[in-house]
Amino acid sequence: MKRLLPIFLIFAVSSSLLFSQEFINSGNSFSEKNTEKSDFTLKLKTNSKYSSAVTDNSLSASDNSLGFDEKLSISSKKTTNVTLGNLRLKEKVTKSSKKYIDVYFHNFYDSYQENYIANFIGHLHFGVGPGFFVGPYLDVYADSKSSKALIYNDRFVEIGFFLRYYFFKNLYFEGRIGYTRQIDLDSNKINFKPMLVYFYRFGEPVFKRTKSSDPKTSLYLDIYYAAMYDYKYKNAFLQGILTQALRFSMKGYSYFENYLFESGQFDGRKVDYNNYFEIGTGIRFKPNMLVGPVIFVEPTYKVYFFGDKKNSFQVKAGFILNFFLEI
Repeated sequence: MKRLLPIFLIFAVSSSLLFSQEFINSGNSFSEKNTEKSDFTLKLKTNSKYSSAVTDNSLSASDNSLGFDEKLSISSKKTTNVTLGNLRLKEKVTKSSKKYIDVYFHNFYDSYQENYIANFIGHLHFGVGPGFFVGPYLDVYADSKSSKALIYNDRFVEIGFFLRYYFFKNLYFEGRIGYTRQIDLDSNKINFKPMLVYFYRFGEPVFKRTKSSDPKTSLYLDIYYAAMYDYKYKNAFLQGILTQALRFSMKGYSYFENYLFESGQFDGRKVDYNNYFEIGTGIRFKPNMLVGPVIFVEPTYKVYFFGDKKNSFQVKAGFILNFFLEI
């Protein structure tokens, strides 16, 4: 599988260059979009045989790809005529909405672990001032294979309160304090998790296609960075992901996408399975539903920086449900 890495890298570079050239030729300028963020729940296991699947809120997701199992929802100017929509709702939320629910659910099968993995994250936001939101949250991480004898992923249930402040619409700080139950470690504790998240989208993917004259294809590029500390693991993390996507829009909200992503993660303790570079490609499909699951299949290759952990090739297949609902 190591022989495949140069091919993936060449594909990544050429794809990025072609993407950039396409924008130059089309005369589109890069503009700031209000995309949803994707948090990633970081796992640090003490007895894990395999590396953890890194996901979270979404980011989340996402319309995510997912080497973090990525997830970014799309905010497009084309949503201005839509009464409801992930993007439009997000735009209203960060500007004027006072109460809303944010739900992220990521469920997939990992061929390397031969394991079903799921992450649910929900926030109930209350606006308390310009750019400030507070409220309760629920974070659940589970899989079908872990046990106390052999931990594949750190399964836990966490509930608590958060505070989020937007410095501007693409950069925010969030602090969480909650009560965590780590299932396989039989541990209960108070957890504190501060994080700083930056996200940006280049391009405008078509959100809804209503007329035959509407564009059928669109290109976009997502950038996501996150820095955080997780007290329950007593560890700090840095993550980044770059996603290039080509969308083929069908009727209404339905689309197919072909995407490529490159992601990396590092931690402060240099634990082998928390320090890696991952590259992959995939396809995803969304049915003609305003709020519906995004189904994806993606082969990925992961290279580890520290320790004796072997590099791995895996195929991930599942769905992401990510939406905002005003209340």
